[in-house]
Amino acid sequence: MPDTKERAPARPAPAGRGPRRRWTNLRPLLVLVVLAVLAGAGWGIVYHSSLLDARKVAVGGTKVLPREQVAQVAAVPVGDPLAGIDLDAIRARVAAIPRVASVRVERDWPHTVRISVRERVTALVVPDAGRYAEIDKDGVRFGTVDAAPPGVPIVKVDANTVGRDTLRGVVQVVTALPPPIAQRVRDITARTRDDIALVLDKGETVVWGGADASDRKALVLAVLLQRPAKFYDISAPDAPVTRTQPFPSLAPPAPAQSLPSVASATAVSTPSAP
Repeated sequence: MPDTKERAPARPAPAGRGPRRRWTNLRPLLVLVVLAVLAGAGWGIVYHSSLLDARKVAVGGTKVLPREQVAQVAAVPVGDPLAGIDLDAIRARVAAIPRVASVRVERDWPHTVRISVRERVTALVVPDAGRYAEIDKDGVRFGTVDAAPPGVPIVKVDANTVGRDTLRGVVQVVTALPPPIAQRVRDITARTRDDIALVLDKGETVVWGGADASDRKALVLAVLLQRPAKFYDISAPDAPVTRTQPFPSLAPPAPAQSLPSVASATAVSTPSAP
């Protein structure tokens, strides 16, 4: 018997579904390609284009050092892409300048290399061949001047042989002094870190001894100076001695408690520790 059922005609596929599906599948790949192109273009602009090259060197923080000297030592490759400049190498070159205590080097987009320095500060000076060597708080010699800066103590040592540890000890003593006493210091003699003596503006000699316990010694000295004398021995701060006769030399003195008893020698009571 003949098949009389009617079959529904096949529905044609919606127009455009195949191409749209292919576009949907390709879209992430195209996005990645576009991003890669943009990244490559950006990399080329940053590292190879003159649009972001180094055109200026800015130096800040200097007080004594000429900015031109810092810029010359830095040797920034002006004209090179800013992103590719070796900042560590610039930092190392500037840090080698004796007067520079620390340095920071940064890129300042779009065209500037910025160099910020912190200079060493003179804590004391040492006579050296008719001039004065500048010493900072760490005992580092970093410069030479014709005259001692006002208010900076002069240390009588051999500038060519004195060690940094001795100079650091002297700085420790100077920084422990109250400002009114520090301003009176005219000369400092330091054979070693443990053999330091001061000369004040009226010719008084202060045998300090070692740099240890400098805060305690400074407190004791402030009390002793209220009593006129020519010689103050605070090397043993709990048993200080004063006397009216000048100390004949700066040779290492005997401990205060074993000094010879003389009519002009006076033991002084010390203040309690702060």
